[in-house]
Amino acid sequence: MQVSIRNRSQFKFLLCFILMLVGGFHSQASTIDNVDTQINTIPIDDSYPTENQDLYFEDISLKKNNLYINSDSANITDLNSGKIIFTFSGNVEIISEIVIIKCDKAILEFEENQLKNAKFIGELSSFQQFDKKRELIASGTAEVFEYDHTANILRMETNAWVNNGSNEVSGNLITYNLVKRNIIADSENGSPVKLIIDSTSIN
Repeated sequence: MQVSIRNRSQFKFLLCFILMLVGGFHSQASTIDNVDTQINTIPIDDSYPTENQDLYFEDISLKKNNLYINSDSANITDLNSGKIIFTFSGNVEIISEIVIIKCDKAILEFEENQLKNAKFIGELSSFQQFDKKRELIASGTAEVFEYDHTANILRMETNAWVNNGSNEVSGNLITYNLVKRNIIADSENGSPVKLIIDSTSIN
């Protein structure tokens, strides 16, 4: 079946917040009207209760100007309540002009249309940050990423590694500021932290 017009328009409206999330990496978010989507919908029984409806989509491909979100599937939980959870699964790619994030699963939580939490999960999860000339200025990997949209901070946990062009840090807990490009590493329960400093960057 096709998702009802009411639910589909609400889906697009809520999808705006995903674009705003990654738009924070980009430069600014704009209206949802320009979003192109390619979505295959899994049939949902018409009798399913709308108060707490789950929607499931396959082969997700979203385009917003120079922003792309791709995944094998996506699930939206509690669409008609105050809390909405978006879950993208399988070969997830979030691509903008200056940031590329790849992971096995991305979980975005909203309350009253405000982003509360974002997680990117997977053994091969990674990010790359580029400047306006598309030159690589930072990259990192970890099994879990948490993104603080307000502070523009990536928190990386478990086998984390970051290189900001001047320093290379590895450990089990690293935070990286996407704007200031500074790295903070925590030993977390005595686990080792490795720091490599590029001597050519020291005046």
